[in-house]
Amino acid sequence: MRVLVLQPGYLGDTVFLGPAVRALKARWPEGRVGLCVTPRGAPAARLLPGCDEVLVFDKRGADRGPAGLWRAGRRLRAFGAELALVPHVSARTGLLAWLSGAPRRIGYAPLCTERVRLDRGRPFVDRALVLAERAGAPGEPALALDAPAAHAAYAEGVLAGARRPVVGLVPGAEWATKRWAAERFAALAAELVRDGATPVLLGGPSERALASRIQALSGGALRDTTGNAIDEAVAVLARCDLVVGGDTGLVHCARALQRPALVLFGPTAPERHRFTHRERALTVGIACQPCHDHGPPTCPLGHHGCLAQLEVAQVAGAARALLQLP
Repeated sequence: MRVLVLQPGYLGDTVFLGPAVRALKARWPEGRVGLCVTPRGAPAARLLPGCDEVLVFDKRGADRGPAGLWRAGRRLRAFGAELALVPHVSARTGLLAWLSGAPRRIGYAPLCTERVRLDRGRPFVDRALVLAERAGAPGEPALALDAPAAHAAYAEGVLAGARRPVVGLVPGAEWATKRWAAERFAALAAELVRDGATPVLLGGPSERALASRIQALSGGALRDTTGNAIDEAVAVLARCDLVVGGDTGLVHCARALQRPALVLFGPTAPERHRFTHRERALTVGIACQPCHDHGPPTCPLGHHGCLAQLEVAQVAGAARALLQLP
């Protein structure tokens, strides 16, 4: 059986495919499981246990527009899928699944041969798993991600001489409303240093300026790894004793690596995730939370109270508890 899973969403969306991918591989161990994801999701997709092949759909770049979609469809058709799962809801993804040539297509998007009604109240990780179960591949919803062995030396070099515990800080997010203030991350870093920890900043190239600001505000107390490749960041995350950040992709990578994680929730809902004993969701719980599935570009009410009211002392206290510090 050759199974294609199409999820051209964000990095976190790729990580949430993990349980379904494992279930599919367990059901058809001699088969081949391929994942169609965006360029940003591809490094994480390659680290998902059970994934045999990654097919990149660059929907905002080389594969943009009707001609790009057609080219991407031809690449997917070469995979020879007998079954396609479509946990993404867009018509474009449904069309891409149709272009793949898979005769059986189970999913939430139009053009699926078995269209499933999306239950938006369930955790994100369940979306693909429900489809796998419908295909005859039941599984467990636990996240998992392999540490990238090829980047172990990079991570060891970044953390050389670091005092334990090492705390990864992820200040960025695709949506601005998911970001805790730079000043507060800097103050948290200072608290962690006083506790004897080594804070490490993580993020992509677009977060370099934000990281520089946090570094300046903290008095240079942090190690800054922002701007590296995603698989390099994952290698660093795998060596952290705790990761702190918003509801964003790298934080969910850390969770899948079984790292203790403190997730700061603003406009999105912690109930959309399955947390373990080594994770904690922190939210102030004001009346307007949650207001969005992914986080709006700006606060609809103009105050961003969901994260503005989340104090450094609260986050530092929760971090100490997860680290089992006094």
